Amino acid sequence: MEQVRVNLSLEQEVWERFSALVPNRKKSKIINELLKKEVKNIVRRNEEQELRLAFQEASKDTQRLKAVQEWEPLDAEGWD
Repeated sequence: MEQVRVNLSLEQEVWERFSALVPNRKKSKIINELLKKEVKNIVRRNEEQELRLAFQEASKDTQRLKAVQEWEPLDAEGWD
């Protein structure tokens, strides 16, 4: 996996506590894992927001709502 060197600014207290808890050779790995999780969470929240907006738009589409209503009797029949 390709790596890149970065320069970050952190609150001094956060860095001091982190440094006291994490050995020197593990800092990059832990920060990388934490960032990976946070990026995944941000992507998920963005996707959920996009879906929410798409559903809101779809709920305003009268033609789509009419088509859904036409299929409702089949949903009510059940599939067992």
